[in-house]
Amino acid sequence: MIKQLLEKEGGVVSRTTIFQSCGRLAVAAVVVVAAGCGAEGSSASDPETVLLGTAISMSGPAAFAGVPVRQGIELAVEQANEQSVLGAETAIELEIVDVAGDPAAAIAAYRQFEADGAAGVLCCTLGSEAGALRPVMTQSVTPGVVTVSILEDLAEPPHLFRPFEVPSEPGGIYDEFLDAVAEAGFETAVMVVNDDNDAMVQDARVYAEGLERNGIEVLETISAGTAETSFTGAATTIVAKDPDIVVASAIGSSTASLARSLRERGFDRPIVSNVGADSAAAYEASAGMMEGTIFPTPFHAEHPVNEAGAQFAVEYEASFGAPPDMFAAQGYTAAQTLIAAIVAGEGFDPQTVGEELSNLAELESVYGSLTFEDGQARVAESARHLVWGADGEVVLWEPMDP
Repeated sequence: MIKQLLEKEGGVVSRTTIFQSCGRLAVAAVVVVAAGCGAEGSSASDPETVLLGTAISMSGPAAFAGVPVRQGIELAVEQANEQSVLGAETAIELEIVDVAGDPAAAIAAYRQFEADGAAGVLCCTLGSEAGALRPVMTQSVTPGVVTVSILEDLAEPPHLFRPFEVPSEPGGIYDEFLDAVAEAGFETAVMVVNDDNDAMVQDARVYAEGLERNGIEVLETISAGTAETSFTGAATTIVAKDPDIVVASAIGSSTASLARSLRERGFDRPIVSNVGADSAAAYEASAGMMEGTIFPTPFHAEHPVNEAGAQFAVEYEASFGAPPDMFAAQGYTAAQTLIAAIVAGEGFDPQTVGEELSNLAELESVYGSLTFEDGQARVAESARHLVWGADGEVVLWEPMDP
């Protein structure tokens, strides 16, 4: 195959072509001289393994996201090694640290990966972790790729990259979603916000502006911590206010607890949430009471936007016994992005990997076609608007059927 490609393009083949021939990943990057399937310049002196560090939250309030993120990363690394994308003699070694939502632990894990010579680090489940890590990483040459955090202005090449769209950006996923929600004719709302999470506070501003823009009156805004498990007081207040909808700018576990408290008190109207509601673990934690929760998501296994998403859903379920959620897709895509940069370079050192991440222009992902600008991805395809139904079924949501 490589011989045919060399003959076809006169001995110079874009890394895009080589990578597509070697596996499922596709990346537009620099043009290089082709030497074979995998990284160029392989020799007996090359390392036998290339370390990828992963510092994510797999316990605590963010476990609902961190566990599928880890599994998505593991699948991407397994596939890359099976396809020998770094050459027959070189494999990717994955080391994962559970930072449990602790910013100090995230920094310590990154420093250890840096000392161990990792080619790059997958990081940042929560905004608090991302906010703490960003200034540390910008003083280092070991690049990071964000898995989940939607904190504003996070990407900063050649240090930090985010391979998914920030839903709170103007005109982005949340604005489109809220405009659609307004079409259903809702007039009043109560908001619940995780006020100890910077990303949720950021999202809450977007949700409040979107509701106001569409003439939906916010009767009250209720604050709740990410570690809270009892929403009895909040639910009691909401039932007394009697809004048309409840808007939850909260992580998935908080939305699950809120939904359960509301349903137990007879509130049967829609709960409007964010991408964090796209979690089977959160639905299970709600004892099925997230039924009627509406949310946007860039990826869902039952409603993929492209063939890459459909194939990922099949392979993930075969590996882990359950369909992937949005967080699994984020972990998978983050790992693919980092691996793509490693393959594109002529070495495995972190500075080279950071440079190749900076050169990354396009990536075909399970969300659709990504383009990168200053390390931040944009997605060509629109997000899905979904609603939790009975028995854990997720269906497409239309404004006329809230």
